[in-house]
Amino acid sequence: MAKTEEPDDSFIREVDEEYRRDQLKSLWQRYGKALIAALVIGLAALAGVLYWRESQTKGAGATGEAFVQALSKIETGDVDAANPELKKLAASDSDGYKALALLMQAGNAVQGGDTAGGIKIYNAVASNAALAQPFRDLALIKATRLEFDDLTPDVIIARMKPLSTPGNPWFGVAGEMTGIAYLKAGKPALAEPLFTAIANDTSLEGSLRGRAAQMASALAGAAGRTPQLAGAKFAGEAAPADAAATDKSPAVQAAPANKAQ
Repeated sequence: MAKTEEPDDSFIREVDEEYRRDQLKSLWQRYGKALIAALVIGLAALAGVLYWRESQTKGAGATGEAFVQALSKIETGDVDAANPELKKLAASDSDGYKALALLMQAGNAVQGGDTAGGIKIYNAVASNAALAQPFRDLALIKATRLEFDDLTPDVIIARMKPLSTPGNPWFGVAGEMTGIAYLKAGKPALAEPLFTAIANDTSLEGSLRGRAAQMASALAGAAGRTPQLAGAKFAGEAAPADAAATDKSPAVQAAPANKAQ
């Protein structure tokens, strides 16, 4: 039996192999060109991706170098030479460098006497949802401080509300402006706890805490209460009289008027 099955098995294998060769030949004739085209397209796409990544890396490096050069010129006082480079960076595809360039442009404008121009840039950054929130928050703080005397208390309070919460990185500055806005709006009961929180926040700058402590004490005293201050020393703060006489912050400027109320 085995001897008679061997030729049959061999014949079947040969037929099977021939059939497979015919199938491969037929598939190649039908789809060979398409497979080659797909392979070429795939390799081209891969090359394109690699080239794009390399271009992005080089572009980011060039953008960073341009920013450093602009910053160096500003530090040496050559603002006019830095402005054209900042203008280019402000139009770049890198949101980070774009925001930094715009903030620097605004600062240069204010220092050069164009306060209105600087405020306009700060407000544009603050309202640009495409930029990172820290840049927008900084721009909002800058614009609000520059516009403080021209804004209504309600506008200042609304602007600073997200930032004047303990734990927020801008709590000290935003809280101080919000407190003064409350005083201007005739709401000392809302201002006092805010100044107290600033004064008791040991993570904040000593001079800022000192001003807040003065305001909290004055408001509590006017209401016949003892201020709820932690009693910690405010590192680096001037004596109360000196601070009131020399500080240009909104809080100290508004203090005499608020006490009179």
